[in-house]
Amino acid sequence: MIMRISLRVLVALAAALLSGAPALAGPVADHAHYRAELVTESRAPASGAAVTAAFHIALKPGWHIYGPNPGDTGYAPVATWTAPPGTSAGELRHPPTRRLVLSGLVSNVHEGDVVLLQDLRLPVGLAAGAALPLAAHLDLLVCSESSCVPDPVDLDLGLTVGAGNPDPTSAALFARARAAITPPAAAKSAAAPAPSPLDLAGYLLAFGAALLGGLILNLMPCVFPILSLKAMALARSGGSAGHARSEALGYSAGVIGTVLALGGALLVLRGAGSAAGWAFQLQNPAVVAGLLLLITAIALNMTGLFELPSLSVSGKPSSGFSGSLMTGALAAFIATPCTGPFMAGALGAALVMPPLAALGVFAGLGLGMALPFLLLGFWAPARRMIPRPGQWMVTLRHVLSVPMFATALGLAWLVGRQAGIGAMTTALGAALLMGLALWWYGVRQRGGRPGLPALVLASAALPVIALGVVAAPAAATGPAVADALGSQPFAESRLDALRREGRPVFVYFTADWCLTCKVNEAAALDVPAVGKAFAAGGVSVLRGDWTRQDPAISRFLKAHGRAGVPLYLWYPAGGEPSELPQVLSSDLLVRLTDRS
Repeated sequence: MIMRISLRVLVALAAALLSGAPALAGPVADHAHYRAELVTESRAPASGAAVTAAFHIALKPGWHIYGPNPGDTGYAPVATWTAPPGTSAGELRHPPTRRLVLSGLVSNVHEGDVVLLQDLRLPVGLAAGAALPLAAHLDLLVCSESSCVPDPVDLDLGLTVGAGNPDPTSAALFARARAAITPPAAAKSAAAPAPSPLDLAGYLLAFGAALLGGLILNLMPCVFPILSLKAMALARSGGSAGHARSEALGYSAGVIGTVLALGGALLVLRGAGSAAGWAFQLQNPAVVAGLLLLITAIALNMTGLFELPSLSVSGKPSSGFSGSLMTGALAAFIATPCTGPFMAGALGAALVMPPLAALGVFAGLGLGMALPFLLLGFWAPARRMIPRPGQWMVTLRHVLSVPMFATALGLAWLVGRQAGIGAMTTALGAALLMGLALWWYGVRQRGGRPGLPALVLASAALPVIALGVVAAPAAATGPAVADALGSQPFAESRLDALRREGRPVFVYFTADWCLTCKVNEAAALDVPAVGKAFAAGGVSVLRGDWTRQDPAISRFLKAHGRAGVPLYLWYPAGGEPSELPQVLSSDLLVRLTDRS
């Protein structure tokens, strides 16, 4: 992707140098293969309000540009604005594309007369009557069946700050453009513009949603045992208030730092052109296998096979700041496949924010996860609410190992789904080798002998993972999955075709590593009553599997303001689409067919 962008830039630069001085900017530009015009819905937009801009592109016969999902070739138009400081731009919205097949390559293109819409949010505090210059650089790739030409255009308009009254001369153009835009884009265009650092209400809403989402993550079966064990260890250690605060700060630093690192890596990958989303690391079977080893080690620790100072309830001194930091980092890393209420919108908003604002939202997610342990560390009455130490702690520790073993089993299944039965067997073999080494470590630990030889043996599990899982071919998932709804693999072209036929469509996006997705599928989707209602209502079901990286699904999720799965969309026959809650019920799905 980086190479393609670099080539595009070089070709465009060469074209600019060969053509001499660039054409003078203005609202209209005539190029060799198209004519472009910049129009705004109001000539006097109001301060602090949104105004819609239109790029009206008339392509000459035989030439085309690309849609938001270009396909096998080309790239979509990109608009860069020069406007008063504080102005934010929404997504560039497209009308439906045409499927073009050339030499076996499939592309989604626009031909003829095309209107692209984009919302601009003006900053507050602009004086009425003040000049409002707007300039746009529209990066276009214009192609025919035999050649492609990077042919950007510069357009500008001189507006005036006013009351936001619509311009009657452009009303027909905007009405036609909105009517032509596909339903998903139309639904998105009606939403508020993406939050930015200067939109402090939108940012606070995203931060608050991330905070609540992080707090809820503590209830997940792979996080709750770690938090509970850490709280018991803190209560049993009987340390000073300063020691409790140190443990709380270490745990919080580990959680927040890990979430920030994952969020920062995600932003870097997307900035480089990748279609990665939240929990992107779990789309790699080698990472999942490594996580399997970590979870297995924690589960064995909870059974008492060996001791970790930071999770010990034996009364021994805890490991302090450093051990708590590592525990927090682990808790945050294994929580990433879980998404719940409030998280989807917050993370989706973060990915369209400037980097610093986005990292602030990710920090909110980490802070939400860390809040319960911060409360224990800094508020003595909360620590006193934990029952007095006793045998119950050991019993509870053993009970809490059960969800951890279940999580490890789920991760082994996921390795098999991603890389095949051979890779899953290799991962389980590595876990067995590590388990034997940790048993030996526990024996030496209880005898007061150094545990280094056993830890060296335990580390041998890592090259086993590297040799057996990384080299394994990808397993066939997604289209081979059968469910009670008779789902078909998701494709935007298939969705468009079903919509043109006037069929009601239910679209859902899932991943094998997404716990919320699997709960919804078991409790609501794979229910006979739902399958019967969908069949009676003639509902077509499209299933997008994001277990492994899929750029087409990633682009679709991004277009709907989502950073990950699950996502559930309902398209009634001939009506406007709607997004369903992230927690589904069978009754909700059955009622959809009554309204279609």
